[in-house]
Amino acid sequence: MKMEESWSYIATIDAWYVLGPLFVVYLILMMGKIKKQSERYSVFQYITLITLGIYLLSVLALTTFPIEVNWGMYKNQTSWISRINPIPILTIDLATFVLNIIMFIPFGVYQWLVMRKDKISWEPVVVGSLLFSICIEIMQLLMYIIFNSARSVDVNDLIANTLGGVVGFYTIKWISKNTYFRNLIDVFKVPAKIL
Repeated sequence: MKMEESWSYIATIDAWYVLGPLFVVYLILMMGKIKKQSERYSVFQYITLITLGIYLLSVLALTTFPIEVNWGMYKNQTSWISRINPIPILTIDLATFVLNIIMFIPFGVYQWLVMRKDKISWEPVVVGSLLFSICIEIMQLLMYIIFNSARSVDVNDLIANTLGGVVGFYTIKWISKNTYFRNLIDVFKVPAKIL
């Protein structure tokens, strides 16, 4: 006789418990890399590195937290494949699309601030934005598979995030054409070998 599943475990993992320690690890790694270099960093360059860490963890907080853990009898029986939307543009949610673009604009700006001067072009920005976005989507899928959370994967998010990174990159590139703003922005630029 088959016994019905009678137990369940439902919990919520808040961002602070995971991202707080991750930020400390990020700071330790950055300080370790800086100590190994002979170059001195200005206060503005430290601001760039610290705010970069805060930004990256904020994106993770917005896209993956809180993690809803649903195990047991209340577990959703829907296949993980159904959580993937592979159809671009036709299935777009315009509000989410625009918000994803806005969320990734700072990512393009930070790429400008940490990119080597001889490598400043749109191709690495597209690749970097796309890879970061893919990592987020994979994490969301894993959250569904492991914790049975309500996250899903959408190809439109990949497009919007990559577009946002490019918009941020070209915005700061355009602003940097003005000598005053270029001098102001340059004080925040970090040597690319730090990352």
